[in-house]
Amino acid sequence: MRIASATPTAPEPGTLMPGNEITMDIRIRYGLDGSDTDMLNTVEVTIRLTPRGLDNDFQVEDCQAIADTFWSGSHPDFKSKAFLSPVSCVLEATYYREARHAFYSMDESGHLQLRAPMEYFQQMADSFEKGTITELDYNSPSMVNGQCNFEPTYSVIDDPIVASSHRSSCVWQSDHGAVIPITDEPLLEGDADEFFTTYKQGTVGAFTDLVAPVNPFTLPTPEPTTPPAEDSSAAGDSADGQSNSTGLLIGIGAAIAALLLVGTGALVVALRRRH
Repeated sequence: MRIASATPTAPEPGTLMPGNEITMDIRIRYGLDGSDTDMLNTVEVTIRLTPRGLDNDFQVEDCQAIADTFWSGSHPDFKSKAFLSPVSCVLEATYYREARHAFYSMDESGHLQLRAPMEYFQQMADSFEKGTITELDYNSPSMVNGQCNFEPTYSVIDDPIVASSHRSSCVWQSDHGAVIPITDEPLLEGDADEFFTTYKQGTVGAFTDLVAPVNPFTLPTPEPTTPPAEDSSAAGDSADGQSNSTGLLIGIGAAIAALLLVGTGALVVALRRRH
């Protein structure tokens, strides 16, 4: 499914997919991408939108319209795609290099804070007539002393993985009573281990803005154009609603006629003097 590069237009709240209840499940992972010549570390975002009810299915054009609205734009450190699964419209985005700092910050001491653009994702959900974020699943990069914020449904903290590294996982599920975070405040935090700063190429730096996709809700609204004020010396519109352009043309025509008369008179005088 193609991803548009054109600037999207923000939908009015509650206007998408009328009559359908749409759930959004969000997953964020720190991984590797070897699809190109280089092996690059990534942050991967997956959003799965699913209609509730057996009689409601997404069509290809529905998923394409959603992608055109919420997943458009491009950047050298960003790659995205959208596709229709048997029951869901799936949006995927991958971030590389410094673009990953939209999701993590790290100070000089190695303390990590992890977040997601939940305010934007909530705006997406609010665009549907009945849209709800029902699950947020966030896996940390390599870190220790992990901590989940916002009271998740369940969590796994400092789970050992390869090369003496650890990770933490936090999952919020509204169907199990958890409140899905809808702010851009850090969701997890902990201390980066050596695996993250070396093999994962984690860098010191603050949070940055998303390079893409384009958030249509943050685009400036074009100011309405107003016609220039009329000159106070100009005459008003005629009684029959015609503009003053007609009077102007008449005035120009009269001036031209006067010049012609003057010229004709001068010609007659000159001919008489010759005789």
